[in-house]
Amino acid sequence: MVALVRRISRVCLFIGLFLVSMRFIHTYPLPMPVNQQHYLIAISEIFGVRDYDGFYLSAVTLINLIAACIEYALIMRVWKHIALRRKDATAQ
Repeated sequence: MVALVRRISRVCLFIGLFLVSMRFIHTYPLPMPVNQQHYLIAISEIFGVRDYDGFYLSAVTLINLIAACIEYALIMRVWKHIALRRKDATAQ
């Protein structure tokens, strides 16, 4: 039962990190300048995508997913480090 609660809390943490990254990580200023629009269209044509807005949204979602994975990994490392320090402190 404890393992299930830990897994659910980890999934909720990851989803929360992903939602925060979707809210605050942007790859362009609003509104997008004309030269960046041209780059976006050129890159989407290189990948063979006609809908460059959809291509942009997919790329931003992928970037945010990668950022959330990195944040999650860092939080888990810090959490394990703190847990080991607590365990060592109580053992002495």
